[in-house]
Amino acid sequence: MRRFAAAATAAALCFLPAGSGAQQDPSAPPAAPTGASPTARLLLLPDLAAVGSFALAWNDWDVEALSPRAGPYAPTPEEPAFLFEEVELAIQAVVDPYARADVFVALTPEGAEVEEAFLTTLGLPAGLQVKAGKIRSPFGRQNPLHPHSWDFVDAPLAVGRLLAPDALSGTGLSVGWLAPLPWYAEVVVAGQSAAVEEDGEDALLGVARLVQYFSLGDATTLGVGFSGGLRDEGTGLHRDLFGADVYLRIRPPAGRAYLALTGEAIGRRFRGTGSGDAEWGGYAQAFWRARPRWGLGARWDTAPTSDEGSAQPGRENRWAALAGWFPSEYQRLRLQISYDRLPGGEEGVSALLGLEFSIGAHGAHPF
Repeated sequence: MRRFAAAATAAALCFLPAGSGAQQDPSAPPAAPTGASPTARLLLLPDLAAVGSFALAWNDWDVEALSPRAGPYAPTPEEPAFLFEEVELAIQAVVDPYARADVFVALTPEGAEVEEAFLTTLGLPAGLQVKAGKIRSPFGRQNPLHPHSWDFVDAPLAVGRLLAPDALSGTGLSVGWLAPLPWYAEVVVAGQSAAVEEDGEDALLGVARLVQYFSLGDATTLGVGFSGGLRDEGTGLHRDLFGADVYLRIRPPAGRAYLALTGEAIGRRFRGTGSGDAEWGGYAQAFWRARPRWGLGARWDTAPTSDEGSAQPGRENRWAALAGWFPSEYQRLRLQISYDRLPGGEEGVSALLGLEFSIGAHGAHPF
C-alpha cells in the first residue's frame, strides 16, 4: 500500500507544471474547492479546509440580559473576554460526473454540529440544479452565508430574531433554475424539515427566492433579490416570512479596491395567534476595501427586542463601525465597535476584535 501511494504521488507530480512549488502568490485567487490538488485527485482524496474564528469582546452593558443574540459578546459587562467562536471544517469533492458533495462541520464550545452536508447536481439540462441534504435555506442574502463570509464580525439582529437564532436551515431539497435571460436571473425553491425553536422538533419549511444581477458598466454590478417562506410552527401556528435585499458592488477593472453596499429587509408574521401583526427588521451596510490589506465598514441594523430579553417591548437600533486588516487572503483581523439603543432610552457600547484564518483548499466566497 505504501509503495502504491508513493508511486501515485510521483505520478501526480509529473503532471504539475514546471516551476510549481509549495508557495503560492497570496494575491492570486483561491483555488477552486474541488480538484485543487492533482495528487489528491489521483488518490481520490477530497479537498479539506479549516476556518478558525476567535474574538476578544468587551461591552459596558448587560448584553445577555437586555439584548440576547447568537453572536459573540462579553458575558460580563466591563470585563474583556477571549472567545472561541468556531472552527469550520470543509470536506468537498466531485463524487462522479453527475454530482458534487460538500460537507461543513462546525466545532464550537457547545460541541460539533453539521452546518451543511449536501449533494449538488452537475450539468442538468434546461438550466436546472438540485441540492439534497442539510442546507441553509435560500432566504435573503445573509442567511445562506457562513460566518467567515460576512464582512462584519457578527450578524445583523434581524436575521437571528426573525428567521432563526443561528441560521434558517434544515434537511431537504432545493431546486434552482437559471433563466435564459440576457442578465443573471435565478429562481430557487426549497422544501425542508427545520427545527422549531420552542420544542426542538422538526417542522416543514418552504422557501422561494428570486435573485437577479445586472451589469451597470465595467465596474458596477447591481443585485436584487426577493424571498418568501412558510413554516409550520406546530399546534396550528404558521409563520410567514418575506424579505427583499439589494447589493451594489463597484470595483474598477484595474486594481483590487472595491465598494460594496448591502441592504436587506426581513418580515415575519404568525398566523393562528389572533393578532396577525407583522414584525420587521433589517440592515444597511457599506464596506470599502480601499487597499488590498485594509478595509472599512459601517452598518445600521434594527429589529424588534427579543422575547427572551428584559428590555421593554419595542425596537432595538444598532450602529457599528468596522476596520479590517488583511495580512493575506487567508487571514483577517477586524475591529468592530457598536452602539445599541433600546426602547426606553437604554443604551450600550460593545467592541469586538475578531481574528480569522483559513487553511487548505478553500474556495472563493460567493459573490
